[in-house]
Amino acid sequence: MRRYIKLLAIITIISGSGLAAAENEGKTGLAFLKVGVDARASGMGEAYTAAANNAFAAYWNPAGLMGAGRSNVVFMHNEWLFDVNGEFGALQFRSSKASLAFHLYTFNVGDIEVRSIPSELPLETTGANYLSAGVSYARRLGSRLDAGITAKYLYEKIFFESAGGLALDLGLLYRGLLPNLTLGGTVQNLGEMGEFKDEATTLPKIARLGAQYVFPQPFGPAGLLLAADLVKPFDENLRGHFGAEAALWKQLMLRFGYMAGYESRSFSAGLGIHKSFIHLDYSYSPFRDDLGDGHRFSLYLAL
Repeated sequence: MRRYIKLLAIITIISGSGLAAAENEGKTGLAFLKVGVDARASGMGEAYTAAANNAFAAYWNPAGLMGAGRSNVVFMHNEWLFDVNGEFGALQFRSSKASLAFHLYTFNVGDIEVRSIPSELPLETTGANYLSAGVSYARRLGSRLDAGITAKYLYEKIFFESAGGLALDLGLLYRGLLPNLTLGGTVQNLGEMGEFKDEATTLPKIARLGAQYVFPQPFGPAGLLLAADLVKPFDENLRGHFGAEAALWKQLMLRFGYMAGYESRSFSAGLGIHKSFIHLDYSYSPFRDDLGDGHRFSLYLAL
């Protein structure tokens, strides 16, 4: 049963039709691009379009790079389902009016058993490997508006077949509609892949609209942040993401998230320890239907 579910996950990643985000209508490939990065984002239900404010914004919304107080480097390890793991790293350089970031995102499926006929032992084992590497640029356009762009190279390899491609993400952040409210929007994965075997893989294009509200006064020792996203993959149904973060004494972070519109997941939770120059975060995302649980660990270091 374990091997069957692993195979289902592998087929889904290749076809982009379900498990990567538990979608139900997807018809694209490179579905690892839908698997969000950063334990903080995951703990908040991936309601992060308007909340990303450090080098992780290179994935979520490049305009969010302007929210970073200083240059920083981030890392994430994602223990997803079974032998499927993801790694993300990004380096951001911040100035008063602009920001530049570089990212590398890898996703790997290990120990795929290869058989030509029914047999107890496989002929060999192989894997599936995916990569996104790119550069992001963000700029402040006046006191209320930030804009950003990410250009990235994409790569996939399954068994002996491989292909590469190029894509763009475009993002905006707007402040000023209401005090303490930030609005964000982004379109991801605009581009094309080269031919994989006999045809090119279709990229999972995604539109996101998000909002973040930071309560101006703490509730006792806890500061509170709320966030919400509407997410529309171009070929799938509309989803809702909702998240909350309570900062106790500005150091201990407690997070809760909810995702609507998915077949196999809904709730998430997380916690973090934040100091001025270092953040350590963890998130937990359970899946239904005996698929297992997802665990993300991330690190932020100010430079």
